[in-house]
Amino acid sequence: MNRREREAAIYQAAARVFRRKGLKRVRLQDVAEEAGIPRGALYYYVASKADLIWTVIETPLCHLLQQARNIVNSTANPETKLAQLIEHHLCNLITYHESWLLLQCEDLETLQQTLTINLEEVLQQYEACWQAVIEEGKQQKTFTTISDPERLASAYISLVQGVYCWGSLKGKQTPEAVAAWLTPLVLGNLQKTAMGVSASVNA
Repeated sequence: MNRREREAAIYQAAARVFRRKGLKRVRLQDVAEEAGIPRGALYYYVASKADLIWTVIETPLCHLLQQARNIVNSTANPETKLAQLIEHHLCNLITYHESWLLLQCEDLETLQQTLTINLEEVLQQYEACWQAVIEEGKQQKTFTTISDPERLASAYISLVQGVYCWGSLKGKQTPEAVAAWLTPLVLGNLQKTAMGVSASVNA
């Protein structure tokens, strides 16, 4: 196992322990035992518990937001941007699976006490990226069934999140495979073709 693989294994182990015991109760010894390495060896990869928390929780969120901003600022059309947002969100969920489980299980107040970022602000900024793409599509008349872009953005993110959670119970699928059938449903809903897509799926 090379250094990068070892680091990934340690971060996944940390996320599992944080989820089981709670962020405040976990010791570095707990993480070392979960990762199957001596505590002394753990310091070769991480400097402190705070460093672990930052990597396990903040890194996935910051990466998610930065990529979304890059997509919004690209020259692609709104349909392509939305497709990219969906696929990237799925990729992030799969890559940082343990971190997302921790985010969903841990108390929000406890999380915020341990983070250097404002979690609520990051999530709002991420939703704003989706909203910007939907509004751009509305202005270009690419998306026609829009009454409230803000609520639609939140709903579509929740849809992607829910599809991933449900799909993970049935077995692993690549983010590209999920995005391939999920994206037409979302675009169809925005372009008044959802019924047609649904009919073709059920045919």
